Amino acid sequence: MKLKKSLWLLLSLWLLCLSGCGGGESGPAALPEAGPETALPAPAALTPEPAPEPTPQPTPEPPVPETIEESWFDDALFIGDSITGMLSSYTLLNGGLGEADIIYANSYSCHGAVEEGTLLPYQGEKLSMAELVERTGAGKAFFLLAMNDLSRTPEQVTDCWAVVLEDIRSRCPDTEIFIQSGTPLFTETGYFSNENVELLNEALKEFCLENGCVYVDIARGLKDGDGMMQGKFSLDYAHFNGQGCQVWIDALMDRDNYYYSQDVGTEEET
Repeated sequence: MKLKKSLWLLLSLWLLCLSGCGGGESGPAALPEAGPETALPAPAALTPEPAPEPTPQPTPEPPVPETIEESWFDDALFIGDSITGMLSSYTLLNGGLGEADIIYANSYSCHGAVEEGTLLPYQGEKLSMAELVERTGAGKAFFLLAMNDLSRTPEQVTDCWAVVLEDIRSRCPDTEIFIQSGTPLFTETGYFSNENVELLNEALKEFCLENGCVYVDIARGLKDGDGMMQGKFSLDYAHFNGQGCQVWIDALMDRDNYYYSQDVGTEEET
């Protein structure tokens, strides 16, 4: 009897040990508590590259200085007809235009140069206006060809000037072009009229402003109140004497007589 009790006690203790030690399945491993999300660091702000400074463009020099000195004409070339021939003779004796070259031919005209291929004499050769500008290396080229162009309409004359200008600029792109106004007549006959001179001058001025040339009004001081050439300057119906040549030179020395467009780099003179 005592033996059965002992066995029963041992069995009970053994079962108790089993339940205390636990032999059951173990549960899933505890996961670590999720902490607050860790924010990724913000990318560093990019500093924009500074915009390159614009390259300053040089301000073009005006084609005519504020004050005109005689030496300004040292690199000038004057081309014209027999009226320019009078200027050549006058300056040969009296000066007034520095070291300027003056080349002319009687009855020379812009339309004749373009339509008929008439040429100008230079050091034993015959040259076109563009060839002459190139040969002399002129920095400035002054033209006076209006009188013998009066047989054409102003539109025909400016069309001829467009051809001449293209030829000159293809050879001498840095040469400044000056077209002088036609001068008044002392007596009128047929198409040689002061009305036609004025119409041509208006067209030449407009052509200059539209094509980057300089228009020079040399006629103002030669006119009387009716737009005719003053008698004291007249040598004949169209040519003028030494006094008239000096008025011409004085006009060239006066900046107010030069007209050019802002589109060629400066301002339009009015």
